[in-house]
Formats: sequence, C-alpha cells, structure tokens
Amino acid sequence: MPEPIPQLPPAPAAPHPEATFAQKVAWVMYDWANSGYGLIVVGPVFAPFFIRVLLPPLAEGSDEHGLIVGGTVIRASAITAVLTSMSMALMAIGAPMFGAVADIKGWTKRLLIVFATTGSLLTMAMIVLRPGQWVLGGALYVLSNFCFGTSLAFANAYLPRLTRPEKQGSLSGWGFAAGYVGGAAALIIVLVMISTWPDDPRVVAAGLALAGVWWVLFSLPAFFLLDEFPPMATDVDRRGSLVTAGFRRVINTFVHLRKYRTLFLFLLAFLLYNDGVETVIAMAGSFGTDYLKMSDEKLIVMFLIVQFVAFGGALVFGYVSDRIGNKKVIVINLIVWLIATFLALMTRPEPIFTVFGIEFDGTNQFIALGVLIGLILGGVQAASRSLMAALTPKEIHNEAFGFFSMSGKFASIFGPLLYGGLVMGTGNPRWGILSVPPFLIGGLIVLLMVREPRGAVESKKSD
Repeated sequence: MPEPIPQLPPAPAAPHPEATFAQKVAWVMYDWANSGYGLIVVGPVFAPFFIRVLLPPLAEGSDEHGLIVGGTVIRASAITAVLTSMSMALMAIGAPMFGAVADIKGWTKRLLIVFATTGSLLTMAMIVLRPGQWVLGGALYVLSNFCFGTSLAFANAYLPRLTRPEKQGSLSGWGFAAGYVGGAAALIIVLVMISTWPDDPRVVAAGLALAGVWWVLFSLPAFFLLDEFPPMATDVDRRGSLVTAGFRRVINTFVHLRKYRTLFLFLLAFLLYNDGVETVIAMAGSFGTDYLKMSDEKLIVMFLIVQFVAFGGALVFGYVSDRIGNKKVIVINLIVWLIATFLALMTRPEPIFTVFGIEFDGTNQFIALGVLIGLILGGVQAASRSLMAALTPKEIHNEAFGFFSMSGKFASIFGPLLYGGLVMGTGNPRWGILSVPPFLIGGLIVLLMVREPRGAVESKKSD
C-alpha cells in the first residue's frame, strides 16, 4: 500500500494590517475636527440663535418665537425638529449610495475630503445670517448637517483598517474622547466671544462660522495622511453611470443582507436605539431654550460640562469594551439612557427641591442630567462603531458603514418629527421627551438578539 500523503498544516492567517501611529492620530483628529461643528451648530449655539434671532416672535413683544401658517401656530421647537429630520432624511438617502460609490471607485478618502470641505464652507457661510433670515439659516443648517453626517460614514469606515479587532474599541473610544475635547475647546472660544460682545447676533453668526473653520483646519492631517481604499468594482458595477451603479449596489446589498444576518440585526438595533440618542442630542438646545428659558451662556456651560464628562466616559468605556465586549457595554449604556430620559421628563422650569442650599430649578436639573448623559454618551457611540467594525465584511466596508450611517440617521428622521408632533399637540416641549423611550427600548430588544463575534471577544480577554 502506498504511504498516505502527509497533510500540511493550514497556512497561518495573514496578520491584520496595522496603520502607523501618525495615521491613527490623523483619524482621531478628524473626530476632534468635526466635533466643533457637532457641538456648536448641532449643539447649544445654532438652535437658540435660530429661535431667538432668525425666527420672528409669535406676537409683538412676545418672548415666544415661531411661525403662524394658516392660523396654525408652529412653535420654534417643532420647526427645529423638522429641519433636523430633513437633514437626517438626506443622510439616509445619500450616505449608503455614496458609500457604494466609494467602494466601487476606491474613493473613501476623496469623498471624505469632498463632504468635509463642502460642509465646512456651508458652515462658514452662516456668518452672513441676520435677524429674520430663518429660511437661509435653515437651508445652511440642513445642507451642512447632511455633509457632516455623510462624512462620518467615510471616516468610520477606516476603523477596521487601522488596527486589530481587539484594539478597535479603545481606538474608537480615543476618537470620541478627542472629539469631546476638541468640540469643547471650540465651544469655549465661542462662549468667550458671546460673553465679550453680548446681545450682538453678528458675534453669534461669527461663532457658527468658526465651527466651519475648525472643522476643515483640523481635518487636514486626515486628508494628507490616511490612505485611499483599493477599488472593489465588479463588471456589474461598471454598467451605467456611477450614481446608478452606486444605487444598484446599495439595493443589491440590501436584498442580500440575509447573508449577513447578524450585521442586519445590529443595523436594525442601531437604527432604533440611536434614534433616541440622536433626538436627545439634536433637541437638547431647543428644549433648554424653549422650555427651560435658559440663557445662551448657561446652555453653553451645560454642554461644556457634558463634553468633559463624556471625555472620561468614552475612554473608560472604550477600554471596557476591549475587555468585556462591545455588546455588553451598549446594553449597560442603554439602560442608563432610559433612566436619564425619565429623569428628564421630571424637569420643571421652577425649583422643585433644594440640596445644600442650592435650588434645583430647571437649569440646575438640566445640568445634573447632563452629567449623567455625559458619562454614557461616548460609551454607546464608541462601542457601536467598534461592534459595527467587527461585524462588517471587508469587501463592503464603505457600503456597510454607509448603511451604518443610514441606520443612525434614517430613524432619526422620525424621532425629531415625533418630538415636534408631541410639542405641537400638547403645546409643551416637556412632553416631546416621550418620543425617546420607545426607540431606546426597541433597540435594546433587537440588540439582545445580536451575536458578537466570539473570536473578537475571546481575543480581547486574552490580550
């Protein structure tokens, strides 16, 4: 009998490519860069400016602002909610398509540069805004926010290319931590400007424009140091125009998502729970202005406190994710988010109790709640991005992260709309908070069905 042919051991898996330290820093710096926009424009500066300066008062001498259309009063909070939903709708449609184009052509870096630069220029254009120009202000906000969210899809797609799976949670956490500090630094500059020249709407407009300068300036390391992705075009992708090919690939991926059942479940979970998170972030400024009547300075201080607390939270939860897994961190954070939501429902403009001689009026209640939200804000965002990276096949990185962006933004169309509907229906912005818990609970239930890759969790424990 012939001797059996000896079986060769399987070839070792190719090591995961590791980016240079400079490239990782450049990627982290993009979070620093865009957070100037995220905190100033999406945060506590644009909403009060839009409500108090750009929108007309509902009556002569009234401190209530909004529009009267056909005899129907539309409160300011409802209008800002609609604007936010419009920008989210654009992201939901555009991000996956542009992500597919990036995969086909190898244009991840190129499209990151295009959307970041365009968004920053639109933000700089806010310097021309003057009282009553709510249409122009709304248009600049919607379009710049669309560029902001779409650019994040390309930036997030770099995470699995930069480091090993067992290190992606901490790197993602460093990104969000840098974003909180960068956004806070930009907001402090705007706070000084507003405090030095109070009651001057031109100064606020200049502060909004500063967010655009900050965004593009600190994006330059990413523009120069990050590598471009290789193109992944097929013969089918080359048929027709590039836009058509992009939509074709998006539809094809969506149809075949059953191949990626775990990824699909996570995207659905993220679509739901991130709606609650995004609604809180987007509507906090309007809630503080329209319901609690907080001054611009107090609102900015509250957001600064959130940012610095969130810096520590993002770092801690980033490393905790590497030890216990991203899914567990998200579950823990969502439970705390639910608690925070119900505490927010209890806020009142007037004092409701006194602690150590401090009257807890609406402002102090909101600031205390901001500390709690700050602790968990970075945790759920960083762990979600890291879990997405672990679940995504490499051949659809950009496209999948386009869906990731879409999942976060598509549902966010409905959260602010529901918030605005509750405000209009009840006449009280406080009840708009009830738009948040259903999304958090639904997302948590779906997330519990997601199976995190065992290999990634085990390697994290043994690292």
